[in-house]
Amino acid sequence: MDGPPPISFSFPRPGRALTAVLSATAVLGVFTAFAAKWLSGGAVFAALVYDVTHPFAQPWRLLSSGLLTDRSHWSHLIFSLLGLYFLGAPLERRWGAWRLLRFLALAVVAGNLTTVAVDAVVPPDAPGPFHPAVVFGPGAAIAAVAIAWSREYADSVVNLMFFLPVRGRVLLWVTIAVCVLDLVYAAGLPEGVVAPFGGIAAGLLFGGTPSLARTAWLHLRLAVLRRRATSLRVEDVLASRAPSRRGRPGAPPLRIVPGGLEDVLKKRTPPKDKRYLN
Repeated sequence: MDGPPPISFSFPRPGRALTAVLSATAVLGVFTAFAAKWLSGGAVFAALVYDVTHPFAQPWRLLSSGLLTDRSHWSHLIFSLLGLYFLGAPLERRWGAWRLLRFLALAVVAGNLTTVAVDAVVPPDAPGPFHPAVVFGPGAAIAAVAIAWSREYADSVVNLMFFLPVRGRVLLWVTIAVCVLDLVYAAGLPEGVVAPFGGIAAGLLFGGTPSLARTAWLHLRLAVLRRRATSLRVEDVLASRAPSRRGRPGAPPLRIVPGGLEDVLKKRTPPKDKRYLN
């Protein structure tokens, strides 16, 4: 059984899924910054960033924007990679590659949709951070990974900033508190000040084993099966018949070929001397 990860200062080894995400984020972060500074071009960045004013015009931006980082400074790229790396590696070991990729994608999409929802609900005269024109960055994914890690490893310890030991169940509340502080102080997050709350919701719903979403789905299926079982009658079971097998198209019709041991014994004449019959 996969237990909680040991308390250690060693660097975890990421799997192939997390390595691919980190590599794509690093390459795009460096390339888009270099292109904006030295090539006076931002075609790649403009094609991947999420436009809040046209939320569903190009749906791939809901996901691709999570791979971008701030082009004006390297700190956003470094802290994004560290946040995904230290908490994502244990999750990939427990979940597997495909579940981790689905989880990160859901978190980024949930963060962007939360930004769109707040932009539509908040009055137009609200402060600018609630009405961003474009958003990008893995902030929602990092918040979701932190919440999922805290649920999977509630009794384990992670070292925040490499020196502050925090247990998993405490990390959950620390993550929520940091997101609230970013909202109160209206920090200039490229992801948007409300996007991390979408990541928190994704972490609470789809993190843990089993997750809350899967548990709710299983309870719903169980309720449906119980309801069908109460309305099932004995006549329905007895009247049910297995579907007949259909022949292969173009196959010859089936027929019974006479022969076999029984037919041979029936046509055989018994001997007159029965001493040797057993």
